[in-house]
Formats: sequence, C-alpha cells, structure tokens
Amino acid sequence: MLNSNSSTEIIRVFEDRQMKVNLSQQNLLDLVEMRKVIGENNVIVQADGKLLIKHYIGFIQINKTRLLVYPKIAVGLEEKEEIEKSFGTILKMLSFTKYQSIREIPNAQNISQFNNDLLEFYISIFIKELTKQIQRDINRGYNNRLENQSFIKGKVDFGETIKHNSFRKHLHYVSYDDFNENTLLNRVFKSILEVLITRTKVKRNRVGIKQLLVWMEDIDKTNITNELWDRVVFTRQNSKYKTAFNMAKLFYYNNSPKVADGDVSILSFMIPVNQLFEVYLVELLKRNITENTEVKFQGPIDYLEKIEKKHFLQLRPDISLMRAGEVIRIVDAKYKLILEDDEKLMISQADIYQMLAYSVRYKCNRICLVYPKALTDSDAEFSRAITIENYDQTVSIHVIKIDLEENVDSAGKKLIDMIEGA
Repeated sequence: MLNSNSSTEIIRVFEDRQMKVNLSQQNLLDLVEMRKVIGENNVIVQADGKLLIKHYIGFIQINKTRLLVYPKIAVGLEEKEEIEKSFGTILKMLSFTKYQSIREIPNAQNISQFNNDLLEFYISIFIKELTKQIQRDINRGYNNRLENQSFIKGKVDFGETIKHNSFRKHLHYVSYDDFNENTLLNRVFKSILEVLITRTKVKRNRVGIKQLLVWMEDIDKTNITNELWDRVVFTRQNSKYKTAFNMAKLFYYNNSPKVADGDVSILSFMIPVNQLFEVYLVELLKRNITENTEVKFQGPIDYLEKIEKKHFLQLRPDISLMRAGEVIRIVDAKYKLILEDDEKLMISQADIYQMLAYSVRYKCNRICLVYPKALTDSDAEFSRAITIENYDQTVSIHVIKIDLEENVDSAGKKLIDMIEGA
C-alpha cells in the first residue's frame, strides 16, 4: 500500500508478509539504501514489485520514501482496520515497556491524528515535551562573544586586535560572556526542528514545530555532528530539558541497527519485534510475580557442553523464573503466529529442540513457549501442553498464547496463572 503526495511517499507493509506495492524508480533506490540500515537479509524486493520486511517493525525514511512496517498481529482484518489495530498495539507495548522512554500513549481519538504513522507519533511527543519546558522557562545560559568594539568590555583579545585593527586604534576586539537564549542546547533543538518540519505530513505537528521555531527566532542553527552531543552540559537549571534532548538525539542517531554514524537525512526507528515482545513479557511477569520468585531476563547463561574447562554451545533463555538460586520455570518468547490445522499446533521442530536443550542443562522440566495471540483469534485463553519422555523424567512444554490487546493488569495475571499452572 503506497500513499503519495508532492513531498513524501508512504509505503505501508506488515512485518514478515510479502506484499505487492507500486514502487517508483526512486522508491527502489531508497529501499536499497534502507537495506543498509535494516539489514541485507531483512529487506527483499522482487522484480514484480513484491516487498518483504523481516524481523522489524517501525519506520524509516530516506529521501522522500517513508516505509512504515506494522506487526502482523491483526492478520485477517480489513486492511484499514488491520493497520489501525496493529498501530495501537505498537503504541501500547512501547508505552508499557517504556521502550525508548515512551511513557504514555494517546487515547483512541488522538491516535487517528497520527495517520497510523510511528514517525509522526514520535515527532508529536518531541514537540509536546519541548513546548512544555519552553513555556515554563526557555533555556538560557552564558555564551562567550567576541566583538570588535570602540569600548572595553570583558577582556581585550590582543591577538585579534593586532591582527585586524593595526590601522584602527580606536577599536578593540573584546571577549565577554553574554547571558541569553542562544545556548548550544537550543541551537541543537532548532536544527533538529528544521529537519522535522520538512518530514512531517501531519498538520498538528507542523503547527507545533512552527510555533517552536517562532520562539527560537533569535537562536542560531548549528551543524550537528556526533561530537556536538557530548559538548552539551546539563546543570540543575537546564536538566529538565534532558528528555527532549534524548529524543532529539534519537532523531539524529536513528536508533537503528547497523548505523554507525548519525545522518539527519535518514529518520528511522526500526524495532526488533521479537525483542520488544520479550521485554513486554518480562514487564508483565515482574508486575505479577510472587515476592520470593525472581524474573531473570536473558539468562542465566550456561553452556550445553563443557570439555576441559572450555565451553561450547551457549544457552541463554529469554526469561527464567528463579527461586533460591534454582531455575523453576523457563519462559521463551516467540513472536510468531501459530496456526492450527486439524487442532495440531504449527510449532517448529527447532523451537522444541531448543526447549529440550534448556531442560537438560538447567534441570528444569517445566518450560513455557509464549506466542502472541492473533487479534482475530476466538480463543479467550490458550494453553496446551506437549509432554516428552526424557529417560526417567517428563519434560512438559506448555504452549501459551497471550492477547496483546488485553488490559496489562489482567493479561499479566492470566500469564502468571498459566505459567505457574504449567
């Protein structure tokens, strides 16, 4: 699906789903550049115009091509509804996990104002945060100025005076500190805003940026480099601007895999969807776990084979529930839609073998594979067990599906109940 106007063309696709889109020659060139950001194997463009994006959701814009990638969680709905529900799911997960400091999501009515576009959502948060702080008290600080004056103010720069005023004895180059708004921090904000105003397609965002630029009329632009960010110093007076500063930094550095240097001509926020799902489950468990149980994320690390003090075949469970130093449950997050065929679960053999390896090494016979529930799935709760005889032990692998649309409090309690009942 491709939307276009005279400025930016928007391509909307779903993660891990091959889709036919109408691509211009410029779109194709931009997609080639996007492969360098997302990964060569994660962007597949076929000659007939079919496009496949794997493993990532989010946005990326290069030149005038903006690619929006949605999770496949709402498969089976009409395209417009599927996009809207998928977008709402992204915002909910980002907010709940505080991924990249996202702490709140707008209500359903306001979500529609962003055109289901994650870039526009991020721009709106940045505008809101920066506007809030500027309205309270615009950032000011001391800035060193060097001017050629007929009077003495501050310190005389004799080197510059001799160099430029050898025949103008009444003038002196003077250096002094001036307390004003033209701070380095404000110059960074203004430069980022002038990039964003060329990218946003939402009227509300454009109006917000224009208002900020009016307030910053007397502030100079600056050429932003990697080193410039480290030169910004926060004090007690300007520390309230840290959140806005970090978001500006996000726009500059792109926060994408395989991006070594920031480039404001590229705007991207591509999220490894399986990683976001893992963090979401961790937060649900931490909120609802019993006090004597620890939720261990990405660990504990162990090895399947050890020979003469050398380790081979590293194991790192997504989530482990531990009690008194022992692993009592292993929870593995799999962001896949498992379809049923004659009541048979479509689970890969590789996933089962991986769970058996965990069971052997961690001496844990109760393992849970957690998958997202498709929004069109009629099952309110889903938990099925696969039992495997392992010598004198029985390994129980419970397959659980979790509803990402459900209220996080009730979803967390259900998840705990299913895991503890495994």
